[in-house]
Amino acid sequence: MIDKIKKNKISELPDWVSNQMKEVIKWMMNNNENHRPTTKMILSHDTVLIDNERALAERDRERIEKDRLQVELDSERIEKDQQKRRADTTQSELDKLVTKTNESQEVVNAFQQQIEITQSEVTRLTTENQNLKAELSKLRPLTTSPKQQSRSEPKHQQIIRSIPPSLNPNMLVSIIPDEEVAYQEGLKIVHKDNQNKCTVAFNPIISNGIVRFGGFFEDSDVYPFFSMSI
Repeated sequence: MIDKIKKNKISELPDWVSNQMKEVIKWMMNNNENHRPTTKMILSHDTVLIDNERALAERDRERIEKDRLQVELDSERIEKDQQKRRADTTQSELDKLVTKTNESQEVVNAFQQQIEITQSEVTRLTTENQNLKAELSKLRPLTTSPKQQSRSEPKHQQIIRSIPPSLNPNMLVSIIPDEEVAYQEGLKIVHKDNQNKCTVAFNPIISNGIVRFGGFFEDSDVYPFFSMSI
């Protein structure tokens, strides 16, 4: 390279190099070394100073751009972290919701199973009731018509049916030794509110056939007690 410079066989500088810089370079490549500038002269040359300032400014711009890109990168990283936290929170809430849904489904399944068991039990009981009714119908005697019942009834039951159901007040004439203990009121024998014992007798007049004898007994005691004999 030095030999080429000495022989002035260097290539032409590209077009993007400024004319001022080309002059400086040619000055530095002078065949006569005594006419070449010193390092101090080169560094203090206006073109070199301008290029140096331009280089420093470019370096500052590059540094500023680098810092800006770093800030954007940090911001994107923070945003991604926040998005991840939000996604994790959403996933956690979704997992809780799925868990609650599964628990609710388990309750529904258990309730449905209980319904099926109850329905099965109802079906079983219905079948048993039908079987029992069938067995009961086999054991129950055939129902006869009222006319047939009248024919098949024994004679003493027919006699009882012919007895008048109404009570005859004339038959209930009581014999009460002590009316301070009990007294008669129509068809009713009333025991007074005391603990005394009393005997009531009847002497009904029965001239013919069978008659119905009946009446009412009233006792105001907490534990009423009476006995009857014929």
